[in-house]
Amino acid sequence: MLTPCENLVLFGHQEARESFLKSMHSPRFSHAWIISGPFGIGKATFAFHMARYLLSGRTDGNTVFSETDPLQRRMVAQSHGDLWTLASNEGKEIGVDAIRDLNVALNQTPAEGGWRVVIIDGADRMNRNAANALLKRLEEPPVKTVFFLLTTLPGRLLPTIRSRCQFLPLKPLNTDEVKEVLESQSLVMPDFLAVSEGSPGQILSLVEGEGAQLSADLQAVLKGGEAASFIRTYGGEEQSYGLIEDLMRHFVHDQLLEKVEGRDSFFAYQSLDNALKVREKIEGLFDQCRVAQLDRKATLTCVFASLRG
Repeated sequence: MLTPCENLVLFGHQEARESFLKSMHSPRFSHAWIISGPFGIGKATFAFHMARYLLSGRTDGNTVFSETDPLQRRMVAQSHGDLWTLASNEGKEIGVDAIRDLNVALNQTPAEGGWRVVIIDGADRMNRNAANALLKRLEEPPVKTVFFLLTTLPGRLLPTIRSRCQFLPLKPLNTDEVKEVLESQSLVMPDFLAVSEGSPGQILSLVEGEGAQLSADLQAVLKGGEAASFIRTYGGEEQSYGLIEDLMRHFVHDQLLEKVEGRDSFFAYQSLDNALKVREKIEGLFDQCRVAQLDRKATLTCVFASLRG
């Protein structure tokens, strides 16, 4: 799968793109940007998209590049002298040493004489010392240097850092845009579209994990397969249980809608009143499990029993 740096297509976020370009070509262009939004909607892809434009020296608003472009090749190879990327890997914090090394590099003369770009992915995971070290740099920013601070939780950034940055919140993608992202990665995952919440990254993370197999096994259960072994396999883990809950809630909703509209449905041989009661019971079971922290496997056993009547 393509990394954000390798991905040359910006799906969605056109309003944010236009806002950034308009600001860049104005006298009051900010040197630091907080790119915020939910997980997996393309914050890093957006940052690299804008970084590519800045580093290219273009001024015409054209942010389209090819994979054979020398600039793109150097960015992917991490050999561009004026681009720095820091990231919170596997949920670990970003320490002060990484920021100190960055500050030392920024004290040097630009390698190519144009813009310089710093991308900090997971900026809210900087520890206190790292955040303070970055703050000092933001207070006295180098000339023609742009910082992109990417975060799902902008409120966790120091207030003093937030006050020195321009906010650019990104919105979740619509369903068509999510489909386009998946197709660009040669993936078709219709079962997950309903639970993506506008985040193709969420679907991709499921595919890389056990999500695809879980979905297939769940479909087998819903077609009459054994529920007990499915529950033993997936019911104990919080992440897999959460996915099952989302898939089941959407399944019941979609099947109920199919019945109301007179199409083939899981509830085809039940009255509408009874189907509504089944949905209400299943929603209640999931809600009670969340609120009261009930046993997940027992909850799923009751859910499947309720669904099958």
